[in-house]
Order: sequence, then structure tokens, then C-alpha cells
Amino acid sequence: MTLSSRLRILLVEDNPDDALLIQIMLRGIHLPETTRVETIAEALDLTKKQTFDLALVDLSLPDSLGLSTITRLREERPTIPLVVLTGLDDEGQGIEAVQSGAQDYLVKGHVDPHMLQRSITYARERHLAEQLLRHSEQAYRSLIDDVFNTSTVGVLILDPQLRVVWMNEAIEIYFGVTREEMLGQDNRELVTSTIKCIFADPEDYATRLLHAYSAGDFTDRFECHIRQEGKRRERWLEHWSQPIRQGLYAGGRIEQYTDITDRKKAEFAEIEQRGFAEALRSTAEALTSTLDLDDVLDRMLETIDTVVPNDAANILFIEEDDLRIARTHGEKRLGTRELVDLKSNLRCEGVFETIRLNRQPIVVKNSSNYAEIARLNTLTGTQPKSNFAGIPIILQDEVIGFINVFRNKSKAFTLQDVDRMLAFGDQAAIAIRNAHLYRRSRELATIQERQRIARELHDSVSQTLFSAQSMCEAGVRQLDVRPQQARVLFNEVHELLTSALAEMRILLLELRPAALTQVSLKQLFEQYLRVTLAYQNIEMQLKMAEVPIFSAEVQVALYRIVQEAVNNVIKHAGATQVIVSAREESGELILMVKDNGRGFSGKARSFVSLGLGIMQERAESIGAKLKIESEAGKGTLVIVTWPMK
Repeated sequence: MTLSSRLRILLVEDNPDDALLIQIMLRGIHLPETTRVETIAEALDLTKKQTFDLALVDLSLPDSLGLSTITRLREERPTIPLVVLTGLDDEGQGIEAVQSGAQDYLVKGHVDPHMLQRSITYARERHLAEQLLRHSEQAYRSLIDDVFNTSTVGVLILDPQLRVVWMNEAIEIYFGVTREEMLGQDNRELVTSTIKCIFADPEDYATRLLHAYSAGDFTDRFECHIRQEGKRRERWLEHWSQPIRQGLYAGGRIEQYTDITDRKKAEFAEIEQRGFAEALRSTAEALTSTLDLDDVLDRMLETIDTVVPNDAANILFIEEDDLRIARTHGEKRLGTRELVDLKSNLRCEGVFETIRLNRQPIVVKNSSNYAEIARLNTLTGTQPKSNFAGIPIILQDEVIGFINVFRNKSKAFTLQDVDRMLAFGDQAAIAIRNAHLYRRSRELATIQERQRIARELHDSVSQTLFSAQSMCEAGVRQLDVRPQQARVLFNEVHELLTSALAEMRILLLELRPAALTQVSLKQLFEQYLRVTLAYQNIEMQLKMAEVPIFSAEVQVALYRIVQEAVNNVIKHAGATQVIVSAREESGELILMVKDNGRGFSGKARSFVSLGLGIMQERAESIGAKLKIESEAGKGTLVIVTWPMK
């Protein structure tokens, strides 16, 4: 074993005798380039100016004693291998010096050239190996830090005892903890005491992890929801872990946490949008399922909560410069009479006037700061400091009112809420328009019906009365001259008046539809059909079983169907007989109108299609089925089947 003569040795020894002995041995092993200093300060100063391949260092120096000498040299000159020189009674200290970073130690008085040469060789090789290992570790750490520490995937490495030996910055950010709090800790204890508490479902998270630890196997990917607290953000993570099979931490585990917050938000947004679309669809169905304005307004307030959750809501209509509370829903329900009485208590001003002029919604955080909203809160029993959102109801390019919603002060309205209210407001405006059109059509139909009755009074009853008057005058003139002829005339007058009275009763029945619900179907048909058919010289047979008086809707619909069927017989059938029958069978009412007229084929159906369409609509309105059977020359049969239960 030989050493290069070019090796530069630094000897740090204050004892001249010990130093001379070491220098002689160094020359004996062909290492003449030896520099000696007596203090650690001189050594540090010299190593700034010159390069040395190894340092022989005494542990008892004038300015440094014991292990502090090695510690200081290792900190300030880490690239120089160190061999410690100790006295016989300091051998234990030499061992501690090696443990503190020296490469070897020699006991003075027991050193020979061969031992010195071997120690220098081994010290240099050991130092070189340590440097290579340190460089390798630094490169590995750098790689780990560069790859994982900057990654958005949180990484935890656990040793075989499941202690945390490494974690990246993402874990600190996601969990809201520091490395100092976790490194070296048993992760099982961390999970059960601390980490699980940051999750929305702590027990599920802890159970999954601890099961994977005990089984020592892969964990299925599962999603976990971190709650927001302090500087820690709310986020969704996907967890996955596996055992480490080889290497330094074989038997441990590596855990990964991938941030899937954006994906989850997109999923939630899609689900929420689908829910909103479904809510709008249901709202549209609810609002269009009735054409009665009062029902429309009630359903508007009942369904708006599915679109924009609220604690209270109301609808205001503009009437000149006043506001009328049309409907309320929520904390206090006002009756219709109360709402009418409150009409003059509100003016279209302030916030409401701004909404009307700009045709845009307004959101207010504290409604008590606005006098007009505070007044509305008082009238409707809404909490005084509620959050408020109001939108205009625009009908035919005119703001006719407002939809207002309220939430308690801890739940403010968002821009999304306002957008949804606007979508709801558009549907509400359409429903209100349809209700207005329906109301107007009903009013027009009433006017047309009254005009029809007036015409029938003129064309039928008035002519009958005129004929009776003429015949009565003729009878009076012949009473003394031809009493027998006068009697005949008076009998005819009696029949005409009886007929006119019956027709008048029918027309009065038409003017008062409520009367249709006060008697049975049999009585209705007796009053109406016999007079009508007798006037047309058509025989009527009434075969009615005893059936109860039904609800107004059903009673009127069945009466109108039979009325239309008889009208078709009079106008188109040329019949001499009509049979009307009704019976209950298997929980259903079977109502039939049969005539012996000319009937019709499929080609001739258009002649009576209008009347058939009216009957079909009447039947569908009460959930009944209508069936028409007819054949040319064999009459027509109308069958109505209505479930009584």
C-alpha cells in the first residue's frame, strides 16, 4: 500500500515532541509535504489560502478542546478528511470524534508508520465515499424536491413503522399543516387525532386509511372533501396509496392526493344546472297547468322556492302609482281580503321605481335600510333585516309588477340567484299573460253566450209569444160569435205559452250555470230535452238510473255533452226518436244518447265534426272517454264513460 508523495498533509499539533514524531513517520512513508500549525485558528486561516488532502488534528489545542475541534472543522472545512490524534486516556473521545464526522483516530504513542499510512489511506477513501454518498443523496433529494415538491399532487412517504419520513409542499398546502408537525410522527396517530378532522366525512376517511395500513395493500381511489378553515381552502382530493416493495423504505407506504376541485366544481355545476333546468321545466308545467290568474299567482310563489330558495316571497302589481300585494308566501300568509285592503299602503317608489324604470333586478343586503321595502316587510310579516331581491314582471313590453324574495341576513343572494329569478320571471310573465288572455276569452265567451240567448229569446220565445197574442186576440173576437172556435184557439194559446215558458226556463238555466249543479242529471234532461225535442216533433225516451248529483265541473260537462249531442240530432240527423240513458257499471258512469236518424259515414263526419270536437273537449276536461258509433241510415250512438271513483 503506497501513498502519492504529492499528498499535502496539515498537522494541527501544539506539542513539539508529538509533532516531530508524526512528521518523521510521514517522511518515512514518503509524505514530505507536511505543514504544521499549533492552533485551530491557524488551521482555519491557512486552509483559506492552501489546499490540503488530509488533516491530522490533536483534540487538545490551546484554543480548542475535545469534540468542538472536530465540529468546527467539519462545519467550516467539510471537504478535508480528518484523522484525530488522541492520548491513551482519550481513546473514547477519539471514537466520539469519528462519530461526529472524523474519518479515523490514532492513539499517540501507539502509532507506527504502517498504521499511519493505513489510516491516511482509509480516511481519504472513506471521505471520498462519504462525499459521493452525500452528493448522491443531494442529487436524489434535489430530484425528489424538483419533481415532487413542485407537484400539485400531494405526496407522503411512510417508513415501515408508518412514520412520516417525507412530504411535499402540496401536502402542507392541502392539509394546512407544516413539515415540522408531521415528519417523524406515526401517521396512524396523526390520522385519528388531527388529519381526519379537516375532512367533511372524518370517520370514512380514517376508516379507509387505517384499513389499508392494517391490510398492507393498495387502496382504492376515493374522493375526500377538505373543509375550509382559517387559511386552509376548501377543496376536493382524490386519495390513492400503495405499499413500498423495495429500497430504503421497503415495508412502508407512499400516499398521493390529487386535487380534483375543478373537476368536482364542474360536476356540481352540471348537476346544479340540470336541477335548475328540471326546476324550470316543473315550474313551467305548474304555471301552465291552470289558466286561472289567482291559481297562477299562488303557484308562482309555491314554485319559486325550487328555483331560488327563500324564506319569504311576494308578488306586487302596479296600479297607477300604487302597489297592490297580490300574493305572499312564507313567514306570514295574508288572506285575499287583507291583500285588497292593503292596496293603498304602498307606492311605486324608491327601489321599486328603480326596478320599473331600469327593467333590471335589484339585490339589497339589509332591507330595513330602504323605507319602501321595510314597509312591505311590516305589511307581510317578513323579518325586518332580511336580504332582498326583486325582479320586474314585464308583460307586452310593460312592467306590470314585481316578484320579491327574502332570505335571513346570513344568506345573501348571488348573481346566479338573480339570473335564475329572471328566467323564472320570464315564465311567470308568460303564465300571467295566458291567464289574462284566458280571462278575456272567458269574458268574450260569456258575452257571446248572452248574445246567443238574446237571439233565441227574440227568434223563439218572442215569436211564440207574438203568435199567442195574435191567437188570443182572435179568440176574444170570436168568443161571442163562435165560442167553439174560440175554445180551440185558447187551447192552442195555452200550449204556446207552456212551450214558451219551458224555453224561458232553459234560457234562464243557460244564464245561471250554477243551477245545473242543484238538480240531478235526470231532472236536467227532463227539463231541457222534452221541451226541445217536443218542439221539433221528436219523440224522447229517458232511461235514467238513479245517479247522484256530481261535482259542478262533472255535472256541467255531462250536461253540455248531451246538449251538444241533441243539437246535432236536431240539425243533422232527421231523426224521429232519441233515447237518453244513464247507468252505473263497475264504478263507472255510462251515459248514452242514441237516435234513429240518417247517421253518417266517415266521409260525412266533417258535417258534425265541430260538435264532436266540442263534446271531446268536454269529456277530456273531466277525464271521461267519448265514443261515437254511426252508420249511414242506421242512426248514431254517443257513449260517455266517466270513472266515478
